[in-house]
Amino acid sequence: MDSLITAAARALAMGDPLGALNRVALREDAPALALRGIAMAQLGDFVRAKALLR
Repeated sequence: MDSLITAAARALAMGDPLGALNRVALREDAPALALRGIAMAQLGDFVRAKALLR
């Protein structure tokens, strides 16, 4: 894992979904999409989260 993925995962673990999105928002690789989906779910956007996690 690279440092941005690790930092985003830590931000999610600390309850900071916006911080996680800042780190992975423009990436299209699988780990980044998964973290974006989790962050969107934490923010309550379940439709977008489901699409990202497919």
